[in-house]
Parts: sequence; C-alpha cells; structure tokens
Amino acid sequence: FDCARSQEVRLAMNRAFTLSYKDVLRRSGQTEESLMQCAYSEVLSSQKRAQDDIADVLDSTKHIIVTIIKRPQEALGLSLISSGPGSIIPTVVVSGLRPASPAYKTEQLNVGNQVLDVNGRSLVGLSFEETISYIRSLISSTKVEMKVVPASPVLVIELIRPDLKYPLGFSVKDGHITTLVRGSIGERAGIRVGHRIIAINGESTVTLDHDSVAGILLSETGKLVLKTMQSQIFNHMLGLEDPDYL
Repeated sequence: FDCARSQEVRLAMNRAFTLSYKDVLRRSGQTEESLMQCAYSEVLSSQKRAQDDIADVLDSTKHIIVTIIKRPQEALGLSLISSGPGSIIPTVVVSGLRPASPAYKTEQLNVGNQVLDVNGRSLVGLSFEETISYIRSLISSTKVEMKVVPASPVLVIELIRPDLKYPLGFSVKDGHITTLVRGSIGERAGIRVGHRIIAINGESTVTLDHDSVAGILLSETGKLVLKTMQSQIFNHMLGLEDPDYL
C-alpha cells in the first residue's frame, strides 16, 4: 500500500482476518495452542502428517454425520473447494458457511472439514465438477446427510534448515505457495501448493508484502514454523473473493 492511509488499511485487514480466523477456531473447539502441538522430529519423518490424514479418513470413529434440515429449494448455505494438490485423500473441503443458513445452524460443520460422502454417495475420487453437480441436484431435498472428517483449515508446518545452503524447495508469490520441488525439505514437511502463508514463527504475514515474506524464508535457519491455509479459504475469510454457496 502506498497511500497515506496504508497503515490504517493494513490494520483493518489484519483485524478482519483475525476475527474471521478466531471464529473458525471457536466453532471447531480449537485454540492457537492446540495448533502448535504438531510434533516434528526430523525432516525425513515429517510425512507423518500425511499418514495421520489417511488414518483419520480410514478410522470411522473420527467421522461425524451431519444432518442438514432445510426447506425444498432452499440452499444449504455452504461453499466447497477441492482438497487441492498435495491432499492425500481427493475430496472436497468446506470453505465457507453463510450465517443463519441450514448448514450453519447444524453447529457441526466448520471451515476446513473434509466431506467424504453426501446422502451415502462417496465423493472421494470424484472430480470437483461432479461433486458440485451432485450436491446441486439435491436442491429439492429437505434433508441432506454429510459424512465429514473434522479438520482445521490451518496447517502448522515445521521446517528444519541447518544452513542457508539447503534450499527449502518451494516458491511463493505474494504469500501464496506456487511451486514445490519433489523430495525437498518443504515437500517432506508438508508444504502444499495453493496454500497461503499466514504466519511465520508466530508472527502474522497477512499484511506483509512479497519481498518481506520472501526475505524471511530466504534468510532464516534453524526451525521455521509456518501456518498455512488454502488460498481460496484465505480469500473468503478476508473478503477478497465471494464464496459460491450451494
């Protein structure tokens, strides 16, 4: 921002994102402290998160059935996005909930939840277009059941770089992760293309410009703790992009 009120604009953006972010944590019963409990022992074992993702999907005790009651022709009031590159289970993720909508009123759905099936039909492996088309076809229904895996929209990733001669293996543009090198520190730690970096070592990067974010990533050694979320969810929460509610 180059205008005279740039500081005010930055503060307003930070406040808007913080309020939306805290509401997501509140609805999921999480806290900032609980997000930091992602253990990281060494770079080569950091694929543990991916294994945990699979375990959560396979473990039926981790699933919840959400029943959405609505009027015929009434929208569900939730938006969905693809689980994206790097996701172990190809399905869809809740990216937004319209206040006072049937989906919101269940008080069981939250941004970041993975949806495994709808009315008994598995969504795993379906294209995003097929999934959206199927859910839209249920507009006349008065009850829609979703099997979901509760999950946070935020990934906490710990990168260990002992020396600057070891590249992290990913690139960013305006805070968004755009490319990832196979076999790199970043890939092994769980970095995902299409995610937005929202914090580094506990400091918000929401209003930092590209050079500032890149400068931190290029100059830090030791342990870097990144918080990321899918770029579309970030844009929805900050009001930069309107959710396509179903």
